Amino acid sequence: MPTATARWVKTLREAIKQEHGFGWNIREISGKVQLTRRHQDMRRSSVVLEIPWNSESITPVLGLVAQIRLYVDEQDIELKEAYRLAKPEEDKPPRNPRVFNLESAMKDFRKYKTLDTGEVKESTYLRAYEPIMQKIKEALTEKPIPRNAKEMLSKIRDQYGGEPGSRTRQIRIQYTAQFLRFAVTERNAPETWLPPVDLKNYVGKSSSALGYGSSTPLKDHQVNRLLAGIKDKRWGDAIRLMTCFGLRPVELRYLQGRGNKLHIGYSKRTSRGSTAPADIPGLDPVGLVGESHELITRLQIGDLVLPPLGSSDGQAAVSVRQYLNRRKIWNELKEEVETSGGRLSPYSFRHGFALRAHETYGLSPRMTAALMRHSLQTHMRHYGHWTDGNTIEEAVERGRRRAAGST
Repeated sequence: MPTATARWVKTLREAIKQEHGFGWNIREISGKVQLTRRHQDMRRSSVVLEIPWNSESITPVLGLVAQIRLYVDEQDIELKEAYRLAKPEEDKPPRNPRVFNLESAMKDFRKYKTLDTGEVKESTYLRAYEPIMQKIKEALTEKPIPRNAKEMLSKIRDQYGGEPGSRTRQIRIQYTAQFLRFAVTERNAPETWLPPVDLKNYVGKSSSALGYGSSTPLKDHQVNRLLAGIKDKRWGDAIRLMTCFGLRPVELRYLQGRGNKLHIGYSKRTSRGSTAPADIPGLDPVGLVGESHELITRLQIGDLVLPPLGSSDGQAAVSVRQYLNRRKIWNELKEEVETSGGRLSPYSFRHGFALRAHETYGLSPRMTAALMRHSLQTHMRHYGHWTDGNTIEEAVERGRRRAAGST
């Protein structure tokens, strides 16, 4: 009859699974701990650690496995070579290179900012820094758990949103980097937590800095082509909503049908103020006549179910982008647009709405700005100077036909 697994073994295996995933495990070999790694191709590799198989080995095993994982991921080496590099000296116990005393470091960082250097007042720290410290704590408790500074900065960027290049994102990334740098230089955190000097890949650039070419409008015929290749009804409806109503990806999380309009409950906050929730009509694309009304009706009767969009606002755009990047037709469209110097992104549906409002529906910039829930100044800055050769020719031809009809 098989022997029941000891409680400490279950605890250790569960901790390894939570930290490193199902591909990592341990078992007993000749009274010692054997570490096993299962690769994506189902190949297995293993190494026997110089650690006895007993309940006192939980902490040493967790620390050593973390060190081995770090070498495996960052240097792309085999398990045994990683263990050779990670193996602790005889007189020094292994330590976990991913973990430092977070609470203590944050307490010291607050003192350093407010008392030691006097860089910020206590009230300023509580208002500006403390919310970001809480986000760092959350990032270290929610999977996937960051293992170094780059992963932490990437998670803070992706998890908590903010438009590329925005002041909000810039501050969030800078304060996170300040704390990590302090933890390494002043509190002996492992150097893997030292942030890069250049943070531009995490802050990004705003659309105004990049110019409108940073994201090209998706035209109606391109939307129809894309929708023809989407078999998942939930994602098809998400694309139709962004197209017909000019939605930001995050706004998919805040929709209701009200009469013949779509209620958008999302309020976008910027340094210049915030946009209020609004009820707006849709602008059907060519080839999708009646689509806006149908979407609103289905929302009202509960017949419209959207796909998973992550657990936070910041993850909505990531979810949309990841889904689109896995679609063959989307990638074909991206290549076609890039040949003329453009670039598609999840915001291309919103930009396409602006183009449709002006070119197909003949709406003024002021009216279009109201539909898109931003100021006229913002609208003109981002949309007022975009066009391409085909669009100019189409607009001129429509003008000629109107002129000919009036004579």
